[in-house]
Amino acid sequence: MPSPLSEQATRLPDDAYSGLRNGVESALKTLTAPFQFAGFWSAVALPLFYLPMFADGFTADERSAFAVLVAAHVLALVVGHGYRRD
Repeated sequence: MPSPLSEQATRLPDDAYSGLRNGVESALKTLTAPFQFAGFWSAVALPLFYLPMFADGFTADERSAFAVLVAAHVLALVVGHGYRRD
């Protein structure tokens, strides 16, 4: 038995779903690309700030700064993980 007319009117064909899905995926890639770019290159550059800290040794204040720097590096690694991965 065919479905009611109102149900037929609200159904989208499968190709409409795939088109909508492709549009959403494209929009997400566009929105996340700058964050992945910044995260990737921050993860590359942040270890350069470790060197002066290791060279001079750590004071109590520098331990806190080092912990923040390591946390920022981990965050940058997570955010930038998918950069240029196709």
